Amino acid sequence: MNTVLLELRSERGLIDARRLASVLGVSVNQVARAVRVSRQLLYRHPDAPKIQSRAAALERILADLTQIYGSEEAARAWLKTPSPLFGERSAWDLIQEEPNGLEAVQMVVENLKEGVPL
Repeated sequence: MNTVLLELRSERGLIDARRLASVLGVSVNQVARAVRVSRQLLYRHPDAPKIQSRAAALERILADLTQIYGSEEAARAWLKTPSPLFGERSAWDLIQEEPNGLEAVQMVVENLKEGVPL
């Protein structure tokens, strides 16, 4: 796995929301919305067990996009650039704002990975 993605893990081996925010180039508040918890929880417990499932999905999306596009910078750009695939919104906006946004983005990234036309 990519070195920066390994740096997402806390000393306990769990994904740390602050580290995830840093790698994604977003705020902890945005990560809180994406993982569906309060920002207060993330500030107190950045590697809370409650966030691990959605945080792991974000980690996988970032890893897959990095593999597809060749760099974390390109992966971040893909996540943050509005696209017709998401109704002229960015994948990151969809993940934060829509109940099934994370799953929709996962499906698109999986299709990209498999070479399925979008």
